[in-house]
Amino acid sequence: MTPVLSVEPLFAHNARAWLRGWVVSQAIALIIASLVALDRSQGSASTAPIPRIVAVVILVVLTHGLGYVFYPWILARRWAILLYVPLCYAIVVWGMVVHRAYGLLILPAILQGFLFLPFAWAAVILAALSVGLAWSVAVGARNESLFVALSRIGAVMGMGLMMGTVLLYIHRANREAALRNALIAQLDAAQRDLAERSREAGVLEERQRLSHDIHDTLSQAFASVIRHLETVDLALPSAPASAPDERWIPQVRSHLGYAQSVSRSSLAEIRRLVLALRPSELSNAPLAAALERVATQWGEAHGVRTTFVADALPALLEDAEVVFLRATQESLSNVARHAKATSVTITLSCIDELVMLTVEDDGDGFAQAETAGGTTCGLSGMRERARRLGGYVLVDTTPGEGTSLTLAMPLAAIVASSRDAEAPA
Repeated sequence: MTPVLSVEPLFAHNARAWLRGWVVSQAIALIIASLVALDRSQGSASTAPIPRIVAVVILVVLTHGLGYVFYPWILARRWAILLYVPLCYAIVVWGMVVHRAYGLLILPAILQGFLFLPFAWAAVILAALSVGLAWSVAVGARNESLFVALSRIGAVMGMGLMMGTVLLYIHRANREAALRNALIAQLDAAQRDLAERSREAGVLEERQRLSHDIHDTLSQAFASVIRHLETVDLALPSAPASAPDERWIPQVRSHLGYAQSVSRSSLAEIRRLVLALRPSELSNAPLAAALERVATQWGEAHGVRTTFVADALPALLEDAEVVFLRATQESLSNVARHAKATSVTITLSCIDELVMLTVEDDGDGFAQAETAGGTTCGLSGMRERARRLGGYVLVDTTPGEGTSLTLAMPLAAIVASSRDAEAPA
């Protein structure tokens, strides 16, 4: 249920309990008022009011039943509220015209205002009804003494003031509770986001560590085994196998061939595992295509105009591609969370033997002092990853004028050799 008015009704959060109280109180008031009206009607010479009394009862029961059953539906539509509430009040006023006893319906009608209308609107209605009742009492007491008239008027106004004070207290308590709930929800969301980001960071770090360990140990070891076995194979004499002292050579060569085959298979499997540990965005696409896909998907998800421009680049080391990809994702995440930007431009270029990734937005920006320590928006991790490959990160930002982040790494340090480029195949 989402109220369409600018402020929720006072009792919207505990609606069902208050609705039951409203219906029960109105039913009690209706029964008492109707019995009084019927008693007065039977004692008079005319029985004309009886059909009107029946009509008042039917209309009150019908409107209050509809309000109880369709409360969420009415509260979600402005036109329904503006039609339903005045209709109910009009029926109450008409009931008072039929017989003064139906003035008992006013108190439940006040409660109805705080169930269907914002607090300010309902408070105005309460004040108007209090003044109206006071005026009615004053007119009815015009033949009484001044003290009696003032006492009755004071009682009515005091009751209205007391009711208004109680309702104002409830309103403030509800507002403070809503603020606390909103703050708790924000803290929970921030905690979940932090936990998710920490988990993702831990997974990525472990994947990178495992990838490096496999490459630096097992992969190099198998490559060394293959080279040694190939050297031994070449060093063996090539005399005919029928020579008495060379009968062992075929067996040796068979074992060597088997060892080479196993080593090559193991090396291929290790390279496959290393490739599988790469980010999924880079598994089936070159760096430029992966960055463009990330930028496009992010722009569509956040409704921000995103432009990607890339120069032709040679094949880069896998580690360097991962750094560029993670820097792009982190920068876009920061733009979404902090910048309030309407457009983002991502550029991948090679200038003066430097491969540079630039992410520019037209958002709010922030103070340069916040970036000095590298603790803002994940800059610390971004700088650390770039530093491992001889790179650096620069941030150019001014509050209110957007932000430009540049990650640069030397081409010579991150360009892939022919062996590196062919390794995953």
